[in-house]
Amino acid sequence: MSHYQRNGTRRGFTLIEIVMVIAIIGIGMAVALPYLRGSTNQGAVRGAMDAVAAMHAVAKNAAVQRGRTTRLIVLSSSATVLVVASKVSGTGLDTVGRVEDLAGRFGVTVSSTRDTVVISPRGIGLDPSSTRIMISKGTFSDTLRISRAGRLTR
Repeated sequence: MSHYQRNGTRRGFTLIEIVMVIAIIGIGMAVALPYLRGSTNQGAVRGAMDAVAAMHAVAKNAAVQRGRTTRLIVLSSSATVLVVASKVSGTGLDTVGRVEDLAGRFGVTVSSTRDTVVISPRGIGLDPSSTRIMISKGTFSDTLRISRAGRLTR
C-alpha cells in the first residue's frame, strides 16, 4: 500500500480537477472585469460631479458671506475647477477654498458650455444663459446644469 493512500481513499487533486477550477475562475474573471471597469469609471465621474457641486456651494456661500460677486471657474482644458471672489478692498480677485484638479484626482475629462459662472452677493446667478458641465471617463459620462439663476441640477 502506498503512503499516499490510507483506508482506500486518495489524497490530493487530479490534474483534470485543477484545470477545471482554473477554467471556472477564468470565465468568472472574464465576465466580472468589464463590469468592474465600468463601475470604477462611473464612480470617478460621480465623484467629480460631487466635487463640482461642492465648489458651486462654496461659491454661493462665499458670495453671501463676503457680500461680493464670486465666480465658479471651470477650466475644461485642464479639468480644473476653482472659486474666485472680488477683493474687499482694491481691485483683483481672491481664490476661495482650494483649486480642484478633477483630472488628477478622478482621471476624468471635463467640457463646459461656459468657463465662468457668476454669482451675485445675494447668492443668485448673474449669467444670461444656463451652463452645462459634462464630465466623462471611458464610456461613462454625466452632466451638471447650472441655471441662469445659479441653481445646480444633475
